[in-house]
Formats: sequence, structure tokens, C-alpha cells
Amino acid sequence: MSHIPPRKDQVEDKERRFYVCAPSSIYLQLQQEAIQRGTDLWTLGGSVLTAWLEAGCPTFGTQDQPPEKPSSPPPSSSPLAHEKGAGQ
Repeated sequence: MSHIPPRKDQVEDKERRFYVCAPSSIYLQLQQEAIQRGTDLWTLGGSVLTAWLEAGCPTFGTQDQPPEKPSSPPPSSSPLAHEKGAGQ
């Protein structure tokens, strides 16, 4: 029977390669950006993902944005609010 190994205080944080999916046009843009930055696609992609995670995984773009709050409150649905002299 095997046992659960004890936890280590320090674990080597090895670099790993893994695959992601993106349209061909994005792949090409990332390759070109990597060349302009003097690195390779794997390293650039890892740096971008690392920065995104360290920033708390922010949402980019217009999707998933909360609706804007109106500048004034909505009109009251109370019939008394619309009567002349109400609230005096």
C-alpha cells in the first residue's frame, strides 16, 4: 500500500510548456510580438499569463461589465407621489 508523501517546505517551480487555443491570426500576432521583443512565443505567452494572474485575473474588454447606474433614482411607483401637494 502506498502512503501520502509529506509536504515540502520548498518546491522547485519548474518551467512547463502547455498548449492554448487561439485563432491563427492571434497566433501570428503573438509570434510577431515575440520577435519584436527578442523572445519566443512560449516565453512571451507565459509572461502575459503570469502578469494576468498576478493582477488578479482582471476582465478585459466590454463583456461582463456591470450595468451603469442611472444618475437619478427611478420615479416612484406610489400614486401619492404624483398628486399635487404630496409631500408637503
